[in-house]
Amino acid sequence: MSVGGVSASSPVPPWPGRGGEGVGPPCGTPKCHGGGPMSHCAPPLPRPPSGSSKGKDINTIKSLRVLRVLRPLKTIKRLPKLKAVFDCVVNSLKNVLNILIVYMLFMFIFAVVAVQLFKGKFFYCTDESKEFEKDCRGEYLVYEKDNEVKAQKREWKKYEFHYDNVLWALLTLFTVSTGEGWPQVLKHSVDATYENQGPSPGYRMEMSIFYVVYFVVFPFFFVNIFVALIIITFQEQGDKMMEEYSLEKNERACIDFAISAKPLTRHMPQNRQSFQYRMWQFVVSPPFEYTIMAMIALNTIVLMMKFYDASDAYENVLKMFNNVFTSLFSLECLLKIMAFGVLPPPGMNVALRILGYIYDILYIYIHRHGP
Repeated sequence: MSVGGVSASSPVPPWPGRGGEGVGPPCGTPKCHGGGPMSHCAPPLPRPPSGSSKGKDINTIKSLRVLRVLRPLKTIKRLPKLKAVFDCVVNSLKNVLNILIVYMLFMFIFAVVAVQLFKGKFFYCTDESKEFEKDCRGEYLVYEKDNEVKAQKREWKKYEFHYDNVLWALLTLFTVSTGEGWPQVLKHSVDATYENQGPSPGYRMEMSIFYVVYFVVFPFFFVNIFVALIIITFQEQGDKMMEEYSLEKNERACIDFAISAKPLTRHMPQNRQSFQYRMWQFVVSPPFEYTIMAMIALNTIVLMMKFYDASDAYENVLKMFNNVFTSLFSLECLLKIMAFGVLPPPGMNVALRILGYIYDILYIYIHRHGP
């Protein structure tokens, strides 16, 4: 009986190979059983996994060896003080999470304000003479260090850190809070003009107030809060240890005072009938101290009134005020030396201040009249 013109009992003809020898079919070619139709041919055998997948598995296993760096944590159990510090850090994380929520809320508020102030205002043209995007076309000449002239294409670009949306504002503010690169961001904010317009140096100096408030709130205020939380956690751990020894709060306060108490030293003349004692009473009296504090504040204001390119009459008035304050402070020093003497620490400090005033007077005289 034949099927498809081929006898069922006829042998399968050899596969032609090199030199006319009969060899099996090549790899991947389906083999027919019994000379039947190709639909009954067996599928090719699956290929073994390649070496690349094995290499990936080995690399994954090797990457887990990084966990060996956790071995030094075993020493925490062996050192009680280190274990106490570790417990305090872990316990403080609970409070830190609450502060982080407040931190992110304030950060989001500042980011929204920054978007309202600086959205679309951090663009610039590579040619600084062009302020608008429509004018930032063509090429311009650039003078190199070796006096070579080079033509470059004008491009309208955006600064790396900007406030075009809330996400970029959060990233920019976080970068500013780290203390790295914030002067450049501050300069770009002060120079910002309008949307889709180039910068103008010092266009809005009042924008620097935004960064002053931001620095007060975040790098100063929140960092101190985190430190305070850790300190409070240490204190709570210490209170728990004290409770184990059955000490009340007042008893612990007495112990802490006895440990940290130091005697106060006050220099005063022994003879209360002497002139030195009367002078001492005068220089340590509250009215005298308040007067000196007012003079220091006024002198500070006078020192702050200097500025570049001032008139000669203005400079002479400031010098006159400085001479008056120098004379008054010198008188204060003399009175305190008469009250405390020279050898005690207060007298030594006053003597050094007198030397500073003498140097100031000599410097003014030499600067005015010449050597």
